[in-house]
Amino acid sequence: MRYQYSSDGFQKDFYGKNKKFKLNAVNSLILINLFISFFPSQIGFNSDTINQIFGLNSDNFKIWQLFTYMFLHAGLMHLFFNMFLLWMFGKQIESIWGPKKFISYYLIAGLGSGGFIWLLSNSITIGASGAVMAILFAYGYLYPNRTLLFYLIPMKAKYCILILILTELSQELLRNPSDNVSHVGHLGGMFVGYLYLKFGKQIFSKIPFIKVKRVKHKTKKEEKSTNNIDIILDKLKLEGWDGLTEDEKSKLYQASKEKEDHNSIN
Repeated sequence: MRYQYSSDGFQKDFYGKNKKFKLNAVNSLILINLFISFFPSQIGFNSDTINQIFGLNSDNFKIWQLFTYMFLHAGLMHLFFNMFLLWMFGKQIESIWGPKKFISYYLIAGLGSGGFIWLLSNSITIGASGAVMAILFAYGYLYPNRTLLFYLIPMKAKYCILILILTELSQELLRNPSDNVSHVGHLGGMFVGYLYLKFGKQIFSKIPFIKVKRVKHKTKKEEKSTNNIDIILDKLKLEGWDGLTEDEKSKLYQASKEKEDHNSIN
């Protein structure tokens, strides 16, 4: 006998019933990048001039460039891939952290990446890649054992991030003259992201707009329950709703209700 699960909380959490567009932090960043990429050219501004003034220009450095460079892009494909990765991985991180912490992490990583570029590069650099790489690093840090398709090869997120770091490092050391990608910026973004995730409370707690909250550590019983839910979710992803036992369906429903009743953002 088959059952149709109709819990509103369950459908929102696991089936994504609510498909309406929400102006969250990730979507806001994407819209800002799209606006800045297309609007200036529509009103007659030359992209080269904009990049000279607002890109991270080592020869004519201005302090605001550390912020503005991450909202400029060198063409449609550069913009698309950065925003696609931000959307794909950022939305899951924001759902745990909340918009304020997510925006803080994104901007701090972007500023830190710009600092490395300014110190170690001698060209004009634009793009959100440093901040986006920090988002990818955060995903691997938070979900190390989740399986991703890395160049069509399934592997755990922690190994994907390790390979990504080694690839960026090797490409920077090789310094191919025809390579116009800022690998220093990518590595800088991931490094600042690591500092934030590892030592964020000590380093960033004194910054006014960042609030670092004390997190209550889970008991062994709570950790075991969380691990069980993760296993069931993995099974749901692979085998679908009909592949779950009644006990597993019940546990998912209970977890969804607890999340709905005790919804809090760190």
